[in-house]
Amino acid sequence: MHRDPSPADICPTDPATGACTHGPGDGPGAATPPPTAAGGGRSVWLRANGRPGVLIVALAVVAGVVLVLLARPWSRPVGSATWLGGAGLLAAGAGAALLTLRPRLVLDRESLRVHLAPGRIDRVPLDVVECFFLGSRLEPPAPGDDTTGGERIRTLVMRIAERSSDHASRPTLPLWGAWSDGSVTFDGRWCEPLSVDLVRRLNRDLAATKRAARARSVAVGEGT
Repeated sequence: MHRDPSPADICPTDPATGACTHGPGDGPGAATPPPTAAGGGRSVWLRANGRPGVLIVALAVVAGVVLVLLARPWSRPVGSATWLGGAGLLAAGAGAALLTLRPRLVLDRESLRVHLAPGRIDRVPLDVVECFFLGSRLEPPAPGDDTTGGERIRTLVMRIAERSSDHASRPTLPLWGAWSDGSVTFDGRWCEPLSVDLVRRLNRDLAATKRAARARSVAVGEGT
């Protein structure tokens, strides 16, 4: 019977750093630091699902076209309210699409920026991020639907160390994910496709970036 990988399957812990190391079979390239690790720059670790954003833009354009057709500006003068309404629809659609398309997880120097709510970005220090693993949750069936027991939704979980109580929970948009009890859960429908390879890459990059940050700290200490 198929089951989702557990943290023990794909997230062995490095006793020295507390970070997840790469699993067996990742190959020689698994220990290679990510491009931004050496310089502590910025890179996208988890992209958003682009399809909802495209759909939002399409709906805004359709609504704007319908408004123009109803107003018929080619046959009669129309007030500024009509034009402002059309511009507002397009602006709202563009804004919603940009929020939807914003990456869910971004490495920014020595912290991870989490985007799980519109207009809100939360930073989590790398040293309190323990590992990533796949999970799942059951989406309840629609009201009145007695034919199915609901849909199983795949998720990505980012585990935060228990000692970091300040980062144990945050408000989120439930459609995008949840954040409670030290677990940041990304809904698989609103981010890039989730897979074991993706989780291995995240854990590998996490461990490599932590090592690079520790090396920088040691170098700075020796320099002073």
